[in-house]
Amino acid sequence: MNVHHVSSPSDMASRPMLWTLSILTIPGREQYLIHLLQSLNEQEFYNAACITVVYNRHVSAEEERKIEQLVKQHSPNLPLELYFNQFDTSIVGGRNFQLNLCKTPMIVFIDDDITLHGQIFPSLLQLFRSHDVAILGIPSKIGATEEQFKPRTTTPFVTIGDIRFMPVQGMMIASYRKLLVDVGGFNPRRRYWGEWTELNLRLWRWGYPTGYMMNNGFLRHWEDAPDSPTRSLEGREKHVLWGLMCTALEYNAVDITEATEVFWQLIEERYLAYSFGDNLSLKNLLKTVLELMPELSSQWSAITQYQTQTARHPYHFMPFHNFTEKEVQEVLTHAKDRIAPYRSDILFSETTPPADTPRKTNRFWNFIANTRLQRFFRR
Repeated sequence: MNVHHVSSPSDMASRPMLWTLSILTIPGREQYLIHLLQSLNEQEFYNAACITVVYNRHVSAEEERKIEQLVKQHSPNLPLELYFNQFDTSIVGGRNFQLNLCKTPMIVFIDDDITLHGQIFPSLLQLFRSHDVAILGIPSKIGATEEQFKPRTTTPFVTIGDIRFMPVQGMMIASYRKLLVDVGGFNPRRRYWGEWTELNLRLWRWGYPTGYMMNNGFLRHWEDAPDSPTRSLEGREKHVLWGLMCTALEYNAVDITEATEVFWQLIEERYLAYSFGDNLSLKNLLKTVLELMPELSSQWSAITQYQTQTARHPYHFMPFHNFTEKEVQEVLTHAKDRIAPYRSDILFSETTPPADTPRKTNRFWNFIANTRLQRFFRR
């Protein structure tokens, strides 16, 4: 019989603080946030971890008090701090706010509509210790099903050792805090779409590989959470088109060449349909471009300055580049000495369980699977 073990607050106090588990949320999604907090408190940590919850929307002082009272009671094992971003409440504004709050060597960006399952954090730490990788994600499944959502099976990848090297798309991403700060954080022109796509591209061009840990853990993505900041965002077509325009300009991908063919193909086959839905037409496309022209004019100086920066990158991969194994190996060789200073910040004590510690079971998901909560998650 397995003995369940989680880190208690007293355990955490005696260990060096390594992880900041940073959750971005908005009011109205507390039911999902609470289930995420419960699953985080079921996770095993052999270095101390803390949770920061960032509410990325303007709320009144009375709402702040109510939210804080509700949320804090659901993290019995992990210290939790609650913050309210009252300034730039775009998604990228919230991401940079999360990064600025972090004081630990490692940061994990976590969406509020997921739950975590498996031996995730000891396994992630072991990969960061043994591989020259900048950010790691984990696979996601759709709701209570076994259907894999991300990484998509149609997205090209290269597997070397225990990592599937490819861009990592949101939901749960772990990285070195200082590395993300040193490369400039999140691009302010990806306000509501594409912040992870651009950051992955920038890391690869600087010579920092990214990828997925495909074993030892996964997340479940509960897609029916209300008021999604991306899926149900009013004016989504403008935000997606703006991100695509900035990407083309900032990375010199305007001309359709062999190097940019994948980028333009994805625009034509996926992203225009994603952004406009049933309203996609040449008229609506041109109308949206014209509506974006004033913002393009106001941002032109910043965009051209960014072009100058990207021209100095040691690698010139184009957006949505399909990496070959040779290219991945070359970047890994380049990253070896560059990632070493960030790895040195990791505190190595107690990163693996003692030999006589039984593996924990995922009591949280077993609880869901055997109660009426499963019906809530399957809706």
